[in-house]
Order: sequence, then C-alpha cells, then structure tokens
Amino acid sequence: MKISIAIPQYNRVEFLLKNLERLSAQTYPDIEVVISDDASSDDTEARIRALVGHYRYPLVYFRHPQNVGYDANLRKSMELCSGDYCFILGNDDALNAPDDIAHLVDFLESHQRPEIGFCNFVEEADLSQVNRRAAQTAVLGAGPDLALKYHKSFSFVAGLIFRRDVFLQANTDRFDGSIYVQIYLATLIIARGGRLFTLERPMVLKDLQIGGERANSYREKLARQWRDLRPTDSGLPQVVRVAVEGLRDAGFNAGVYAYAVVKKIYTQTYPFWLLDFRRNGAFVAACGLCWGLYPSKFATLGLSGFNTLKMWGYYGLFTLVGLFTPLFLFNRLQHKIYARLKR
Repeated sequence: MKISIAIPQYNRVEFLLKNLERLSAQTYPDIEVVISDDASSDDTEARIRALVGHYRYPLVYFRHPQNVGYDANLRKSMELCSGDYCFILGNDDALNAPDDIAHLVDFLESHQRPEIGFCNFVEEADLSQVNRRAAQTAVLGAGPDLALKYHKSFSFVAGLIFRRDVFLQANTDRFDGSIYVQIYLATLIIARGGRLFTLERPMVLKDLQIGGERANSYREKLARQWRDLRPTDSGLPQVVRVAVEGLRDAGFNAGVYAYAVVKKIYTQTYPFWLLDFRRNGAFVAACGLCWGLYPSKFATLGLSGFNTLKMWGYYGLFTLVGLFTPLFLFNRLQHKIYARLKR
C-alpha cells in the first residue's frame, strides 16, 4: 500500500524543511511526499527543488503561478497524490514517531481499507499532553448522524486521512474560500457511506519549533487593544455552511440537521474559542467574536422561530460562560474539554 503525504505549503520554508527531515525517518518504505506551493514569496521553490532526486522518498513539488488560497491549495496537494491514501500535514507540522505510517498501514489493511479518518496529535511545546480528538482506535461506521457528530474533528487539517479514490469522487471547488473545504469533503463522504475510522495514536507533531519559536499562528493576530475591536465570526458560519451542504449533497434533508450543527457551534466551539482567546491575552478579540456571531448570522438556514429563539438563549448563556469562566479552571480542564468536544 502506498501512502502519500500531502502538504499544502505557503512560506515558512524552514518549518517545511524540518517537517521533511522528520518524515525521512519513517520506517515504512512506500511513501511519496507531495507539496503544493501556493506561490510562496520566500525561497521555498529553490529549497525544495534542490531536494528533488536526493530525498529519501519520491518528492513531488508543484507551484501555483499565483496565490489561490488555502482550500484550493489543499485540494491540489491531494489531487497530485498517487498513493492509495492521502495523509495531510500542515507545513509546520510533522509525523511524530518513525513507525507512524507503518502503524497506519497495518490498521488500514486489517480493517478492509476504510475511506476516511483522523488521528490524535501532540504539540512540540508540550509532548506530554495528547490532544484527543480520537477517543478510540476503531472503524466507527458511516451515515449522516455520524457525519454530524464528527464534522468538527476535521477542522484541524494535519492528521486527516482520505482514501484517494473516495476523495476524487467528492472533490469540488465549490467551497474554495471557506477555509474549511476538508469539513465539507468529510461530511459528504461519511454521510453517503464512507466508513469513518479514528486512531488514538498521536501521529502528528503539531506546531514545530525552530530555535524555541513556533511558526506564527492565529493567536499572534488576535486583537488585544480596544482600538482594534471589530466584529468577527472566525469562520464559524462557514463551518455550519460546509457541514450542512455536505449533508444536502449526500441526499439528506439538510434542514433537519441545520439546527443541530448551529447548536454545536454555540454550546461547544464558541465558548471554547472565547476562553482560548482570553487565555492568550486577547479579551478584545473575544468581545469581537461575541459581536460578530449573533444568531442572525444563521438566518439563511431557515430555522423555525422556536429554534431561532433557542439559539439566542444558547448564545447569551455561552457568551457568559466564555467571557467569565475563571481561566485557571479552563487551563486545568482544557484538554479534557477538547476531548469531550470531539466525541
């Protein structure tokens, strides 16, 4: 079985090179590495082309002539793959242990090659704490209810695993610009019968460090001064949109599921992000999220008047939770909360 490592690349080439260095230590022989470069403005092209022909594994490098955005670049990295499965890594993430791909292949072959899945991850800054979006190692099944339950587990792209033939059947440019095309693909695939599998093993090393510093993340861009206060929705309406459209395109009545998707946003993702913003010294950004995520954002989903009223109740309650829960409690319980949200 051939495994393709799909890496959507944009700048930060030093982190990509560290990623590739760690990849070269894998024990499994049949791997290819595919890099889709979204017109990086640094010296990514020269640095990577210098590796082609010398790297341990076959290395496929493609450069877009102009910037096409995250979703199109992610899809291109997967389109270029020739393996049986695509394993996605961010350019500042890496595989964690040398036998990770060997372990993955053993699982896939012993479970009749399921269609789509994800694994756990650790951050290089804290190797002792596993981020548990996968609660077990198993094939969980398929169908719209399972797609609804696990769609948010596909928001973090590293460690997502697609059987390539199934990805190609679902692939579309309709959601380019959403920054969550992978959630649409996963929801569609699972809802229409693709078997979802999860791996407890933390196969991804997230947020690589060079010289003790991580690549810039969204946290560095959060508003911290009141003069910078702006309404923002952090892309959460797009999460709802891609999940609902995935269910609709799989042939299900999306209106039945829309309320459940929005409820998950307000009761789980929204307060978690408010707390995370506050923990990173960005109370102003948290207020901007409150400002920008009124339930009216979801008016186009056609929720009933009663369900809309309930959304306002959830919004008010979990705004208070997110803004006023003591941070020491959140810090203590963060990873348990994260694991709970992903179940």
